[in-house]
Amino acid sequence: MNSEPRDVGPIEGREVPQTQAEFSQEMQQFRRSRSKGRPNSRPLPSWVERLAWILDSAFRVPGTTDRRVGIDGLLTLVPVVGDAAGVALSMAVVLAGVAAGVSVPTLLRMLINVGIEATIGLIPFAGALFDMVYKANIRNLILMERDLADRRATRRSSLAVLALMVGVIFLGLLMTVLAWFAAIAVLVWFFTGLF
Repeated sequence: MNSEPRDVGPIEGREVPQTQAEFSQEMQQFRRSRSKGRPNSRPLPSWVERLAWILDSAFRVPGTTDRRVGIDGLLTLVPVVGDAAGVALSMAVVLAGVAAGVSVPTLLRMLINVGIEATIGLIPFAGALFDMVYKANIRNLILMERDLADRRATRRSSLAVLALMVGVIFLGLLMTVLAWFAAIAVLVWFFTGLF
């Protein structure tokens, strides 16, 4: 068996290893590269890495050599119950980040990752495929490691992402309100022209 990690798709510029042992080794290398000589005061428990890997990358997709999925993507195939179970398991990863002391902006980004995966996961079949590709738990694990290794840089990037999300939501709400006003104006114009 080849011991080199294989590319199973980029997640924030990183490759996801094939096995749990390779995944743990990659996460240790990631911690060392981010620590800047400072030990992490609250390291994540090893079960968090294992859970993220099981949820997002535990099984090789038959017929491919480098694509992996986890039980989270497979659970989504079961309507409603599978989605709820996937969110509950993803929240265990998020709660481990809270216990480790991640910053609030990073926590919000983690919740956004779970929310995106859960919301799109509700779409039959397409949501399950999205769940298998998006890998929110590994994304959240990487966010937690970054935050615990270099809080200042992670806080800045998290605040930028959150500001962008708030801006997009505000713009969407504004466009919705304007569309309603335009629709009402057209209806008023139409009915005043009839009478």
